[in-house]
Amino acid sequence: MTYKIKTLAICGISALTLSSIAQAQTLDGRFPIREPGAKASASGPAKGKPDKEEEGPLQIIVDANGIGPYTSINQAIKDVAVGGIIYVQHGVYNESINLTKSVSIQGDRGPGSGVEINAPMNQPCLRFAPKDGASHAVVANVKFYSKINSGANACVNVMGGVFTLKESDVLGSGVRPSVKISGGTVMLEKNNIAAGSEGIFVEQAHSLSQSFIIDNHINRNKIGVDIASGSRADVVIAGNEIFDNLDSGVKSSGYGGAKLIGNKIRNNKGSGIILDKYSKLSLIRHNDILQNAGDGVAIPFGANSIIEDNDIVGNSGLSIYVRDGLLPKVTNNFIDNNDGDKPRKKRRRNKKRRN
Repeated sequence: MTYKIKTLAICGISALTLSSIAQAQTLDGRFPIREPGAKASASGPAKGKPDKEEEGPLQIIVDANGIGPYTSINQAIKDVAVGGIIYVQHGVYNESINLTKSVSIQGDRGPGSGVEINAPMNQPCLRFAPKDGASHAVVANVKFYSKINSGANACVNVMGGVFTLKESDVLGSGVRPSVKISGGTVMLEKNNIAAGSEGIFVEQAHSLSQSFIIDNHINRNKIGVDIASGSRADVVIAGNEIFDNLDSGVKSSGYGGAKLIGNKIRNNKGSGIILDKYSKLSLIRHNDILQNAGDGVAIPFGANSIIEDNDIVGNSGLSIYVRDGLLPKVTNNFIDNNDGDKPRKKRRRNKKRRN
């Protein structure tokens, strides 16, 4: 089903006053916004349809401060039409967001405190588990905060479908991933992702799955990006800053292809990049791999990878460590001042003089 949506000019949503709310509820009569739980009217998007196929409005405004009918994002998700847009006003939303259909969630971009979603204890901040594998959700300009989490939930948990998260903050609990990707096609773009056991944990078992990790800041996790051994997806990691993580910057153990292009991977407490067991057909190109506490690139089991045109400088271990197995193709890298590459000086024994 295709909806034709007219351009909606909303300038300064957060400035809506009580006197204008009545008019805003219908958005000038074009896209009626109904009370939570109410059925669509005959003049709404479901006009002329049987009751069982009735759907809600294409646009809903949510305001935690209670100006308007919607104060809950989950209630808006339940009521909005498939493919609709939810505009979320500044405020704190203490709920775990559950997405099961195509919808866009847009946080308020105007001046103010921002949109904060605080998950209840042991619950994900957001879970996308669509009933239809073709469902596409987009979430933008939102701050996710995960409380102490002893359960198995990541802060943002993507189970399938097509999912985009952009221009948002994801702060994990420290013991679970900030973002976990289990299936589908996923785009993470221009986010700040921090404080998880993994910043991004990828375990897409289907070989047709894909993940695109583009232009994010990934820091203060245990591992920045971890591609699990059971993952068969192709993963593109490009243009990110991956820094100050407590272990390695990027660890790939998956069967799918990992492509690391144009990243700055620096100041991590382990190696900059680890291509671990089962990692195949990886490409490491045009990255700055700087001042990590371990090796610049570590390949403990060997891999038929390509490592070229990188700057690998100032790491505490070797520039590129390969123990055994398949040898990568290594060409045209700038390698300098890595401690492990320096020749070791022989220690001189001081002989005691006998009187």
